[in-house]
Amino acid sequence: MKKNEKEARRLVAERSGGICEVCGANRATNFQHRKNRSQGGPWSASNGLHACGSGTTGCHGRMHQEPEEAYAFGWSVKGAADPASTPVRTCYGWVLLDDEGGRTAVDHGTR
Repeated sequence: MKKNEKEARRLVAERSGGICEVCGANRATNFQHRKNRSQGGPWSASNGLHACGSGTTGCHGRMHQEPEEAYAFGWSVKGAADPASTPVRTCYGWVLLDDEGGRTAVDHGTR
């Protein structure tokens, strides 16, 4: 595991407190890239969500099975978008995620 991947995983796990950032009800088990690595998505805290399930189960699976919903809620970010400036709906409400492992509440109307 490369240093930036390890650091991103650590920051996202600390931010989540081990709880799925999408549903807030289950233990988080996976780092979900908001912008796919194939689209140039970095290993960064703003580009990651700590989610329950796998790529086929739980919230992580939901993001892959329901791409329109994932884009609408900011769980996934299109190639040209910047994850750090794209709001995401989490169990804490709508937030912006930063690369230091923090989150800032935003008004859903700012989308």
